[in-house]
Amino acid sequence: MASARSLARHRALYRVLLNLYPRSFRRGYAEPMTQVFVDHLRHVGARAWLRTVPDLTRTVPTERIDAIMSRLGPGARVVALAFVVLGAAVVAIGFGGGAVPIVAVAVVAVLASQRRLFVPLSHRDHAPLRHAVVQTWWAPVAALLGLAMLVAGVGTIFEAHNLGGRIVGSALLLAFGGAMLFGLMRRPLDRMAGNSMILLATIPALLFFWVIVPPLAAIVIWIGVLSSGFSDRPAVPAAS
Repeated sequence: MASARSLARHRALYRVLLNLYPRSFRRGYAEPMTQVFVDHLRHVGARAWLRTVPDLTRTVPTERIDAIMSRLGPGARVVALAFVVLGAAVVAIGFGGGAVPIVAVAVVAVLASQRRLFVPLSHRDHAPLRHAVVQTWWAPVAALLGLAMLVAGVGTIFEAHNLGGRIVGSALLLAFGGAMLFGLMRRPLDRMAGNSMILLATIPALLFFWVIVPPLAAIVIWIGVLSSGFSDRPAVPAAS
């Protein structure tokens, strides 16, 4: 058990670290979090930091991004998502091909943790793919890119020369390809959610910077998504 002086010292340090959270978050949670930390500290002593530090590392960036997104409108959130994807592509290109899987996984993890970026999805609430493909002029390009990622993901399983390429690379391509197609099916009924998934799914195409066609397809999709607006009004398919 920690002494009173030790408790006060650890508590003061923890209070300083809480300033890393947004002010809106601190107003509601600073005192309860401090009390939980102090109670844990009384039981296990300085070992309390072994759980606290990883928790701070994980939740501070999440709450910071969440605070920024909460001040943006629906359309601005999707635009912010697009710039995150673009930034990830630029970073990966700058550090070389070896950084591509790391950056892709990091971006997916961050975006997936931001619930405010996505309207709640339901597996029963989407349009048939044949209708989704004709909903707008750029939808066929997105559908072809999604199918290409699925095919590439399956091919990588059999052709990759290392286990990481077979497991990580194939899983990412299959996930992104599926997200692209599901985003297209979701968009006619929920434009915000569909646009978010479609933009997220362009990450692999943007990272294939040594090939001309995938980045061009991704740019076409971006232009289509960003120019079509982010109204909550459903995007009605052009044909039935």
